[in-house]
Parts: sequence; C-alpha cells; structure tokens
Amino acid sequence: SSSSSSSSSSAGKHRKRKDNNKNKNKNKTNENERSVFTKGAYFLGKVVWGKGYHELLDCVEKHNANSEYGQTCPISMDVYGNGEDLESVTQTAMDKELPLNFKGRLDHANPTVHDYKIFVNPSLSDVVATTTAEALAMGKFVVCAKHPSNEFFSSFPNCLTYGNQEEFSQCMKKAFESEPQPLSAEDAYRLSWEAATDRFLDAAELGLEHKEKQPGLSKVSEAMAASAICALNNNEGVRQAIGAGKNTLDAPEKLDANWTPEKWDATGLSSTTRKK
Repeated sequence: SSSSSSSSSSAGKHRKRKDNNKNKNKNKTNENERSVFTKGAYFLGKVVWGKGYHELLDCVEKHNANSEYGQTCPISMDVYGNGEDLESVTQTAMDKELPLNFKGRLDHANPTVHDYKIFVNPSLSDVVATTTAEALAMGKFVVCAKHPSNEFFSSFPNCLTYGNQEEFSQCMKKAFESEPQPLSAEDAYRLSWEAATDRFLDAAELGLEHKEKQPGLSKVSEAMAASAICALNNNEGVRQAIGAGKNTLDAPEKLDANWTPEKWDATGLSSTTRKK
C-alpha cells in the first residue's frame, strides 16, 4: 500500500513537471511570435524634393484619405534627414495636414531606428539605395516602387513593391498586419559588400565572344558600340522605351514643392519586370 502510494505520488509529480514544461515552452513560443519591432513606419533620406518626397507625401495623403485604408491602417510616419528643402517639405506636409514627424538627421547605425518595422522608400532617383539594403539587412519590411533601381531588392521576401496607389496601400496594409520573415543566411550574404563585389566582377568580366584573336578589331568595335550607346542614350524616345521614364534626359530646372514628377511606367525593354 505504501509502495503504491509512493508510485502514485511520483507519477503525479512527473505529470506536473511535464505540464509545467509544456507551459514554459508555450510561453516561450508566444514570446518568439511577438514582434521585435515596437514602432511602425519611417523614411530616412536627404530632404530634397528630388529624393522621393513628392511621391511620399502624395502616397501618404491618398492612403489616409481612402475610406478603407484610412480607417483600418492609417499611416503616421517618422522622417529622418536634413537638406536644403527641409523647410519647404515640412511646410508642405503641414499644409496637407499629413502625420509626418520630421525628427532630424539619423542613420541606420543609431539604435533609435532599430525599433521600426517598415521602411518606406518611394524615391525613384537612386541607382541602388543603400538605405533600402540596410533596412532589409536589419530584418525590416521595405515598401518601395516597382522600378529598375529596386529590381535587386524585389527578390527579397520582405521587400513589398508597388506600381500604383492601390498597390502601395495594399503593401502598407500587409506590412502593418504581419511580421517580416527572418533573414536567411543566403539573403544576408546577398546584401553584403562581398557579394556586391562578386556581382560587379562577374558583370565586368568579358565573355568568350569578346575574347577575339584580333584585339585591334575588338577595340574598334568597342569604340563603335560605345558611341552608339551614347548617341541612343541622348534620345528621349529611346530612353523611355528602355525604361528610363519620361523627361529624364535633362534634370528639371527647378525642384520644389510645385514640381510634379512624371508618371513612370514600371516596365521597359531593359527591365526584368514585366506587366502581367
């Protein structure tokens, strides 16, 4: 009887320890599922109109004015940066009553920026935006335009691209309501300077078709090809056809709050992105 009672007591303790371990593991899982980000959306960049501020103000204004998105996921953003157009951009945002908080200059190395979940970068003027690469490397969502400068970033699962206002709002809604995927080791490497250098060397390496036995002829053909490319690049129609966008040959005479960016087509002959 004593032995039976002892066995029963031991079994009860074992079950209790097992239940406690289950609860601990469950709590640990819940903690892991919680977002590591405590802040919403932000933009970081030099405050000049040509760096995407027209697009930013326009997208935020239309998103918040939408009867659906303005109610379910309104945008309130912190903006970091300074520049010659800071006063003009700030005043325009105030006139439009946009919830944009201009907080001065910071970069991604500052711990203040680490808590944001969504980096919004509507700029179309970058070749490859370093800030976008940094945000992806930090495990954040990035919301950016479908544009040749963003094609590399669009291959990352946490990069959400848009081609119009509706798609912008859908991207923001998804980013607000979900969590970014953990950055894989492969994607982390692709964002490194080492990988960027490898891609540069691969692009610069001559293919077999260029390794001719007649170097003199090769030099002549290269010079002719370079001249042809320069000539075509100075033609507005050709530039637009290959994806550069309208009126991009010459810079606007004046970039200010009254300047309106040309509507940009998300595809071109040189683009790997195609309309569905």
